[in-house]
Amino acid sequence: MIGLVIAILVAALLATGTYLVLQRNPLQLIFGLSLLTHGVNLLLFGAGSLKRGQPPIVLDKANFDGDISQFVDPVPQSLILTAIVISFGITAFMIALINRRNMLDKTTEACSNRNDDPFALSPADQPEVSEDDYEWLEDIVARQYKGAD
Repeated sequence: MIGLVIAILVAALLATGTYLVLQRNPLQLIFGLSLLTHGVNLLLFGAGSLKRGQPPIVLDKANFDGDISQFVDPVPQSLILTAIVISFGITAFMIALINRRNMLDKTTEACSNRNDDPFALSPADQPEVSEDDYEWLEDIVARQYKGAD
């Protein structure tokens, strides 16, 4: 029964996190990534069996002939701890990137509310692109390769 509750909770966290990541608001992106990492942590917790037992520490490894089935598996715990550290680092990095973008852009409004965002325009409103628009890029690439020789 507890496995079913964990599975439903993991599904809800992953679905909500995915929905928030797909939004264009930076704050919702951070919350979505946080929910995704919490969902993965619960998934790892649910995948490992929760049983009580001895810690997997053997003092005399050469002469040990006991039953290892009484030991607790440390792998799910270590994976969850690693996932927590990685999620903290990713969250801090995302906050730093969004802060830097806001400092450079001098605005805190969402991308979909801006008029200069080319992805916010419908396909009918997109400007026509001709081959002449990319000639400057060809010149830059040609100069870089010429300078590298």
